[in-house]
Amino acid sequence: MEDEDVAVIVCGGAAKNAFGIIKSEDGNQWELYNSALEEFGHRFDVLSNVFSTIPLNDDEKILEAMEDKRIVVPFTILGGDLGTDIMKDVIRCAREKGCKVVSVLGIAMDFENDRRERGLRKLPEIVALSDCSLVVDMQRIFDVNLEMGDRQWTRFLKMSDHLIRNSIKAIVDYMQGPFFSTFNDSMYAFVPTTDVLPVEAVMKSWDNMMFENGRETDKSIIMLASNVKSSEIDEISGRVARKCGRVPEIVIREDSDDSKVIVFRSVRSF
Repeated sequence: MEDEDVAVIVCGGAAKNAFGIIKSEDGNQWELYNSALEEFGHRFDVLSNVFSTIPLNDDEKILEAMEDKRIVVPFTILGGDLGTDIMKDVIRCAREKGCKVVSVLGIAMDFENDRRERGLRKLPEIVALSDCSLVVDMQRIFDVNLEMGDRQWTRFLKMSDHLIRNSIKAIVDYMQGPFFSTFNDSMYAFVPTTDVLPVEAVMKSWDNMMFENGRETDKSIIMLASNVKSSEIDEISGRVARKCGRVPEIVIREDSDDSKVIVFRSVRSF
């Protein structure tokens, strides 16, 4: 892994699990972490009660992880006992280092009602502390990507974790380009989706976006695989423009998995 100027910090147990570092009786979490590093393709650190690459409550070590970094990307699933507090510590340290902060924030599913409500209450605070916030609703991933009865729950969890990891990887990849010129609003909702036809994946995401009634503008950014055809890109742009009256910004990812798309829509910050 080559040197980078982006620090990714995974905050809390649920976010750690989403990166595939899951506690088990026969699993060495350092081995799982190293495997996750190889898959993710970028260096990342973990701060959680169960497993950490940086000692908890050690600001000096957190600051060391941000040395010579331009952007800090903290990721958490909001509403837990620890992740949100860690996020605030990480953002405070990033500001001390003079780094930009792009927070990736997950909202728990409907059946975790208490956690979901706590997360939604905490969301405005984290958004206010960040330069840009990217919010993903785990329930929307479920609604878009799972046809009830066709897949097992455990398979869905693995799939959703994979989609989130790939989304964060695509975001970090794009930070080597004009990220803040493209993502120039303070808050975006996003939904990663899979479908054989990229245009259908985009429209499924579009119709299942969080904060449907709170859009700041009709601005949207769509991340597509590197092998999506020009004719498909034209069809996607036309369908979205006809639906909302504005042509989306198209960003081409580094990977070639054309079944996966990530749709971001600007929403009103708090």
